[in-house]
Amino acid sequence: MNGAEGIVDVLIDAGITHFFAIPGGCVIDIFNAIYDRQDRIKPIVARDEQAASCMAEMYGKLTGKPGVFAGQGGFAASTGLFAVLDAFLASTPMLVLTEFTDYGPFSIHSPMQAGTGEYGSFDIESIFKNNTKYLKTASSPKEAVLGVQLAIKHAISGRPGPSACIFKANAVRGTLEKEGLPILHETKGFLTPLHTCPPQPEIDKAAELLVNAVRPVIISGNGLMISRGFEELREIAEYLGAPVVTSYLGKSSIPETHPLAGGPIGYTGRPFANEILSLADVILVVGCRLKPQETCFENPKVIDTKRQKIIQMDIDPRNVSWTIPAHLALIGNAASSLRLLIDAVRRQKINYSSSKRIEEFKALKEKRALLDQPVLQSTAIPIYPQRVVREVQEVLPADAIICTDGGNNRHWMNHYFQTKTCHSYFGTGGIGGVSWSLPAALAAKIIYPDRPSIGVSGDGGFAMQLHVLLTALQYNVNPIYVIMNNSAFEMTAEGMGKRRIGVDFPDVDFAAIARSCKCFGERVTKPGEVGEAVRAALDQNRPAVVDVVIDRYQIMKGTIYSPLAMEALADIWKVLPVDMKQGLEKG
Repeated sequence: MNGAEGIVDVLIDAGITHFFAIPGGCVIDIFNAIYDRQDRIKPIVARDEQAASCMAEMYGKLTGKPGVFAGQGGFAASTGLFAVLDAFLASTPMLVLTEFTDYGPFSIHSPMQAGTGEYGSFDIESIFKNNTKYLKTASSPKEAVLGVQLAIKHAISGRPGPSACIFKANAVRGTLEKEGLPILHETKGFLTPLHTCPPQPEIDKAAELLVNAVRPVIISGNGLMISRGFEELREIAEYLGAPVVTSYLGKSSIPETHPLAGGPIGYTGRPFANEILSLADVILVVGCRLKPQETCFENPKVIDTKRQKIIQMDIDPRNVSWTIPAHLALIGNAASSLRLLIDAVRRQKINYSSSKRIEEFKALKEKRALLDQPVLQSTAIPIYPQRVVREVQEVLPADAIICTDGGNNRHWMNHYFQTKTCHSYFGTGGIGGVSWSLPAALAAKIIYPDRPSIGVSGDGGFAMQLHVLLTALQYNVNPIYVIMNNSAFEMTAEGMGKRRIGVDFPDVDFAAIARSCKCFGERVTKPGEVGEAVRAALDQNRPAVVDVVIDRYQIMKGTIYSPLAMEALADIWKVLPVDMKQGLEKG
């Protein structure tokens, strides 16, 4: 057995079922090791490293296991770094396998593509050291096997994230010596589940605060999604009669059709959700760091420690009181900690009717007609993006997986789309990278072939990675891509104001491109036809593109940007230096 075979056996022993990669350098040896093991781990070859890394990250989001991304050194560390950064910032378990392209004894003379850090080469270690939870460089096969085992452990322990292993040629091609020290153990032995929980006295204090609250509200974030604590979230919300609002990465932690679902908070969330949060006297924050975008840039009208008690639950102690001080910290896994909190709450005496609270909140939502604004029914041509969201919403099955992209499309979707099931909505919430949704939706369809998988993007994002259609054809899967096409990088253009440069594009019929690739493609220019096109796409057994021409003059910031966020930014504007203001005003 050589090092590459030992590495692949570690992946299989860890329960990892897919391998997303571009062959090159010593990664080809890992493919060779997979060849006779394809019944246990399926290799997926993307058309570039960026797509492969996005697919691996989506695997991590969906399964909770590290998504494996492999590629030759220089390309894994450049285009492939796209989703590694997203995983690092969005706490997604991921494993990067790459190599130095060292050419053995010639490494000191820096052959082309080498990443050893010698004069004349680039330093691949430094790149991954700064953007992963754990980095192992391996010179021998045994080092490689042990390194991959520890990298998997680091990727899933505590707050998840990406780990990386960089191999010298001998580490994958040399003979794996199993005898001697250190001993090689089975991988599963290193992956003992760790369900950290807060101390019971802290749980009891939190329960007392929640039971005595007049207007409790729960914020559900990415940590809840990662822990899969959906049942626990629903149970404590219903027992308390507490509305649940979500962060961008927490969207679909509770179905937004649930009577207590208040929708997403933040600068492009729903005004109703921000209002409900602002009226709370006790806030239970579950797995959310309370980043500036989630609190309308820390506007005290949304969250204010002087008038509200904050209970913050998180797996990472650093996240608690990171931006806003918490009155009570509950450090632990969200699902396990919520289970303890539910038990403690049930032991407390309550002086209110939770069913009455639920009915009152449900009635308030109906009165506000949250998702029945006239703009969603607009018959304007070009089609309003809000109308696109509504029509997609109406035809998608409840079990559909939705992936949204960077740019305006993700804000339209976050604001207006109503999730119907838990763990069904995903976005690029780490770096907010444009084009992420294309390979993500493809990966989702490969992992769960029986569930519809929808990728929503703008035309700019779709153009970046439209080659995913070719990969989908190669692996005989049928993701659906809905493009909000306004022939522009419109979110960037909005930031440029009157001084737009290079962000307006020629009109491109992406449906025609899809058809030329033997995919389903339909271009939609009239309201009322979007839903029909998506319905037709759902009936296909091939990849599908629904290219919707939308109105570029529906300005996202002017339409759905929270007034509370604008107010906070105006306060910040007052204290900016004059020269900075003058520069910004030109845009």
